[in-house]
Amino acid sequence: MDLLAIIQRSCRLLSLPVPTEVVASTDIQVQQLLALANEEGDELAGTYDWQIMRRQHLFDTVASAVQSSAVPADFDHFIANSFFNRTTMRYIYGPITPQEWQAIQAQPQLNRVFLAFVERDGQFLVTPTPPAGQEIAYEYITKYWAKSALGVPQQEFLADTDETYLDDKLFPLGIRWRFLKSKGLDYAEDFATYQSERNQRMARDGGNTVIDSTGGNYYGWPTNIQMGNFPG
Repeated sequence: MDLLAIIQRSCRLLSLPVPTEVVASTDIQVQQLLALANEEGDELAGTYDWQIMRRQHLFDTVASAVQSSAVPADFDHFIANSFFNRTTMRYIYGPITPQEWQAIQAQPQLNRVFLAFVERDGQFLVTPTPPAGQEIAYEYITKYWAKSALGVPQQEFLADTDETYLDDKLFPLGIRWRFLKSKGLDYAEDFATYQSERNQRMARDGGNTVIDSTGGNYYGWPTNIQMGNFPG
């Protein structure tokens, strides 16, 4: 659904007049519904790391502690433990604490095998200083939960034809209880319905890993090691 369809469905749920436009509307109530739709998008995006919001970023190191190309423009937050140096094929530790960073700086600069990183003053810093040209990869959550009709990512609804990366069926439910709350009306049941639907979608999002408590068979993941007949 695009924004107009979301607001129209919300109005039907609330028994309100159904508008034919949203962003350009001069109706105060329609503008309130637009604000509630954007509030819903902000909160829904920040509640959970939805797989549709997950992105991969790759950058090449420079011979400096500060890595200026490490953080993309749409960055919201890192996916924990997803940092790897694809050149050396090693894990990158971080974000480490300020105390750990300062302790490392106070030590002799030995030829450490593993890199570590920290964020400070809006900058992405790596220690020890890596050579230029190493490829670093990690996953993160984008801050853009909406998109234009042409597919351009954005942080909020800006036009009636805008859509969302998130589950659009949750928006009318979220708008309904928010609207009732704003008017001082009872919204408890509608909020409970919304929470139940949201939690179901969170539980199903991206699938689930099967945990074999019996030990099961080893299929060579996460390292590619052959099952037998080792040389030597």
